[in-house]
Amino acid sequence: MNTRKTLLAASLLAASALAHADYSFKNISANWLDWSDRTTQQSGKKDFAYLEAEGGMGGNWGELYGFFDIENPGKGNGNTEGRDRRFTTKVVARYNLTQVGGVPVQLYGHIYDTRGNGFGPYAHFFTENRVLGLGTDLSFGKLNIKPFFGVHNQLDAFGTGSGFNGFMTGYVLLYPFQAFGQNMMVTQWHETELDRQDKFIGVYKSGGKPRVGQNGAVSLWWTPVKEVTTGIQYRYADQKLGSTAYQNAVIYSIKYNF
Repeated sequence: MNTRKTLLAASLLAASALAHADYSFKNISANWLDWSDRTTQQSGKKDFAYLEAEGGMGGNWGELYGFFDIENPGKGNGNTEGRDRRFTTKVVARYNLTQVGGVPVQLYGHIYDTRGNGFGPYAHFFTENRVLGLGTDLSFGKLNIKPFFGVHNQLDAFGTGSGFNGFMTGYVLLYPFQAFGQNMMVTQWHETELDRQDKFIGVYKSGGKPRVGQNGAVSLWWTPVKEVTTGIQYRYADQKLGSTAYQNAVIYSIKYNF
């Protein structure tokens, strides 16, 4: 299935799910990603702004979540050393299959697609990661954790084609709370790639054969009024994002909630 057909199928799934949703949310945001000095020196990455449209919905059937980012909005495509416009899309679906001992068992799938110019050492690129497996949804008071494990398929434009690229496991964590009468929330997303294959590892810069990669962010959010959320995120990656070095950044965000 090519990228256009994949994203079209995801859009049709979202439209169908919305008609049967018990809850939904959507927002747009402006964000600034500030790489650490060490990351900039080691990888040559540039700080950048991005705009994001984000939304989700859920019901007895499961959950659907997605976002679309425009990085370096307003820039062209002249390969200006990492400052060109880029596009990123992610869609995550969880479908409730059954319960075991009161714990839901979910069919889990996600598609992550990013493309543009000036990424790492490549003038033109796209890469798409697809995961299919199982997940669950666990709550402990206000704390909610959604783990998953699945088979990882990758498609990219670096001459490696597409195919099996090991496995991926991870989770999303949410913890809403009140502080000084204000609505706050801590969130985290984390992904670990396992048993990555040689032809995809070769995409990254030299420095061994990293079979395992880590990727994620920890965030603190404040919603002073229902229409506005602001937050700060600690973004991290190891053996990922085109480099074998540990990379980290701080992201400053402001959202308008519909």
